[in-house]
Amino acid sequence: MLVLTRKKDQSIVVGNNIEIKILKMGKNSVELGISAPKTYSIFRKEVFDEIQKKNVEAIKSVDLGDLSDITKLKAIFEKLSEKQTPDEKK
Repeated sequence: MLVLTRKKDQSIVVGNNIEIKILKMGKNSVELGISAPKTYSIFRKEVFDEIQKKNVEAIKSVDLGDLSDITKLKAIFEKLSEKQTPDEKK
């Protein structure tokens, strides 16, 4: 793990196109701004963990007998993709 010290209005860059900027610092919290291409999904850790949990549950509920047709498989993956887009992206 890389550990950095930053002050308000300072940033770090990840790769070539992701910038994380310190917007506000409080006693027990830090407000971050993240600039990244729209192709990247950015979630708070607890939201990401919930998405992963629901994906595992969805996969476990799949009846493998229904996978005889590739269109059925495609529909299952589309449903999983829809579940990965919660309204709240913080």
